[in-house]
Amino acid sequence: MFGGKRFGNERFERRGFRPRAGFQQRGPPPQQRPAGRPDMQAQQGHEISRESRVVIPGELLSSSPRPMPNAFIDQGKTYSSVMGLYDDASGRLVPLEGCYLPNLDDTIVGVVTTVKFSGYSMDLKSPYLGFLSTKETRDEFKLGDIVAARVKDVDEVKNVDLTDASRLEKGEIIEVHSVKIPRIIGKNSSMIRMIQDSTKSEIVVGKNGRIWIRGGNSALAVEAILKIEKEAHTHGLTDRVGAMLKASAPNVAKPSEASV
Repeated sequence: MFGGKRFGNERFERRGFRPRAGFQQRGPPPQQRPAGRPDMQAQQGHEISRESRVVIPGELLSSSPRPMPNAFIDQGKTYSSVMGLYDDASGRLVPLEGCYLPNLDDTIVGVVTTVKFSGYSMDLKSPYLGFLSTKETRDEFKLGDIVAARVKDVDEVKNVDLTDASRLEKGEIIEVHSVKIPRIIGKNSSMIRMIQDSTKSEIVVGKNGRIWIRGGNSALAVEAILKIEKEAHTHGLTDRVGAMLKASAPNVAKPSEASV
């Protein structure tokens, strides 16, 4: 479900499985990340240049061939294949919509949909399922468990193998467009750190557009994340989010990176 919707019981029931006992909207105070849990905040965000312009599928990006993701070349010219932001100076195209396609070493937040002797199938909020072999984990998972894991391998037909899995207990899950995740993380993780410092919540951000939040002022964390998703294509977003957090939590630390 796109558009910043919370991940509730109704969604689990439609898929034929129920949430793990204890999965709720509020959890205990934040704690140190357990050993083995992927550090989502290590992922890099991106910066929106003031020179960037909104483009639509089929719009001309360059009169010369410029191989890049989310674009195609026709008769020596480069066109966008997505709706996004294009920076003419850097030649960078940032998509504003699209489904999640797994990539090597992505950290994802998945939901266990099938339990087998050989391993676990997981919903990745993607056209493709992930599979965690029992050889890749010592933990035992149940139907409906929320799991943070890393993409170990993606083959040519998009079979997705997972590793480094750990259960995310209690807390709440929200879903956003996966293409907005770099903005939610921020340049050098500045945005997500600012939210964590302000709300004192433990947050795990999946590249597949699922975000797990536990403890602290989780309602404020959700509000900030949804604001970023809605305004991801605009300039000065860090300053606006910082001002919103400061108004609700006066002790919020100012971001160390320049506004993006």
